[in-house]
Amino acid sequence: MEFYFGITSGNSLRTAFALREIGLPHTAHALHVPRGDSRTPDYLTVNPMGKVPALVDDGLVLWESNAINWYLAEKQPRAGLLAPSLAGRARIQRWLFFQTGHVTPACRAVYLQTNAQVQDFWGLRSDAESAEAGRAELRRYLLVLEAALAGREWLEGEFSLADIAYAPHLWMVAQGGFDFSAFPAVQAWLDRMQSRAAFQASVAMIFGK
Repeated sequence: MEFYFGITSGNSLRTAFALREIGLPHTAHALHVPRGDSRTPDYLTVNPMGKVPALVDDGLVLWESNAINWYLAEKQPRAGLLAPSLAGRARIQRWLFFQTGHVTPACRAVYLQTNAQVQDFWGLRSDAESAEAGRAELRRYLLVLEAALAGREWLEGEFSLADIAYAPHLWMVAQGGFDFSAFPAVQAWLDRMQSRAAFQASVAMIFGK
């Protein structure tokens, strides 16, 4: 199993996290996207969009982090990252779509303006107005997560792919100083995520810390 990841990439962190939680052996390949590592002819045969992450397993080529993670969870069901029932899996998939379509774009608008490591890696400068607009949008969606996490540790009761999906970019906005005080359940959830050994090891690999 070959895992291609981008340095300082939240999407790559999502799949690295799943690989470690599931415990599947793999060979990791680091790509420096700003230098053009993801635009080489060889890599474009893996992901024609030139994006990260990507996974190659026994002839199967996958990109899009949530698709990769779903495959990994199906491949190793004993890891328990997918609910056993049809309804439970549908709820997890709902969270994945909500993350991709709403929460991650809002997070990106924030961390590109506030996360010093991301800015240094991509050569970006902060814009206070854009940062505040991003924070306002993100707060709308955090209200949904806050309600879902009220009285429970994980989005679907048990730790699952739903939690893995949200961890990277919410961690990145937290690293940029986002104030979660209005969302105590989300903050407590994020603290639990950061305490997991698999998350810590994945952050060390993708972000070097």
